[in-house]
Amino acid sequence: MPFLAGVHNAVLELIWRFRCDSSASIAPMAALVLIPILSAAGAAVDYSRANNFRTAMQTALDAGLIAGAKDGTASWTQVATNVFNTNLKARGGTADNPSFTKDSDVVFKGTVTGSMPTSVLGIIKISSIPVKATASATASDADDSCILTLDHGQPTSHVALLFNGAPVINLSGCSIRTNTSLDCNGHDTQAMKSIAAGSATDCSKPKSNAPLVPDIYKDLASNITTKCGTSRPGVSWTPGTTPSGAGVMKVSDTEYHICGDLNLSGTGSFAPTSDTLIVIENGSLNLADNTVAAMSKTTVVMTGSNSYPSAINFPQGNGKTASLTLSPSVDSANPWHGVALFQDPKLTNTDNKWGPGADFNADGLVYLPNSNIVTDGNTSSSNSKCSKFVMNSFTTNGSVNLDFDQSVLSCAQIGLKQWAGIIVRLIK
Repeated sequence: MPFLAGVHNAVLELIWRFRCDSSASIAPMAALVLIPILSAAGAAVDYSRANNFRTAMQTALDAGLIAGAKDGTASWTQVATNVFNTNLKARGGTADNPSFTKDSDVVFKGTVTGSMPTSVLGIIKISSIPVKATASATASDADDSCILTLDHGQPTSHVALLFNGAPVINLSGCSIRTNTSLDCNGHDTQAMKSIAAGSATDCSKPKSNAPLVPDIYKDLASNITTKCGTSRPGVSWTPGTTPSGAGVMKVSDTEYHICGDLNLSGTGSFAPTSDTLIVIENGSLNLADNTVAAMSKTTVVMTGSNSYPSAINFPQGNGKTASLTLSPSVDSANPWHGVALFQDPKLTNTDNKWGPGADFNADGLVYLPNSNIVTDGNTSSSNSKCSKFVMNSFTTNGSVNLDFDQSVLSCAQIGLKQWAGIIVRLIK
């Protein structure tokens, strides 16, 4: 370091002067011995004080940069400076005015220099030690994705959102996003943005190295109650009727618990006059061939233990087809407001494979947090044109049709909640 070089040069100069002065006797010789000892001790003390001050500057600079990046307005640098000044603990040192810059839409940088006056090193004409701190942070806008993959526990290089085959993709009005990496294989998704915490490859309007999106939905699990215990006879149901049978536990006219698998068949619409909750315990949602089922003002919750699969099963290939349309609860006082399908995040036996005859339409939130989904079928918004599919990973094969044409107004009308904060994290 420069100041240590100064110590070295000053000590050599004093030694040379004492060496050339022959008029003294034992006292100068003693002084000669003490000089390097005192200089070394002084350097250690003064360097320690300078290092403590540099740490204080770094802490204040980090806090200022994060505050400024979160502010994101035209005055973000002033916000950052104010927070820096508020948080700086002087510790005897002096800091210059910090400098804050933005290299791009998402990368913010800060730097500050200062000095720490010396105590012992002053005897060899070193009056202060220079110090410097730097910081960089990245910020990401609020999340408005219609497809979000969480990819729990994987490195950011892992591809959790993958478009294989020859998909027909129309994702206008929303973005796609992953907490790891995504690969569109050159398909133009027409998404407003293709955002990845890792790399966004061959996608429209790609943004790589974005911050992770927090899972804001998992706490909804606190609203889940169970009624079935270990009983799971299952239920066969045509949605044009009210669910009934030995496998149904009716809590009220607006809450039904299905003990075991819920097997849908036939053609019908379940359209209650009030928001309704259907809880599937220890089972899956199965659609028979040629099923055309629709549910409105209804939230489907899947819970139970991992002793049994919890999946949405469509018929697999060979010309078999089935359609499922979900529209969520609409009462703003309902904790399930805006939620079409919610799978308990404690479940892990949840992977899905949807065949080419699958047709899954949904408004609102479809939350499958630990499910790895591979689809050859069609997935889209329903009538309100506002959907958010959240899963662990999502892969398309074949001639898949993904159609999400959503708007801010439509999402507000059905009460779809999304992450609205600006995510900021230090990157070095």
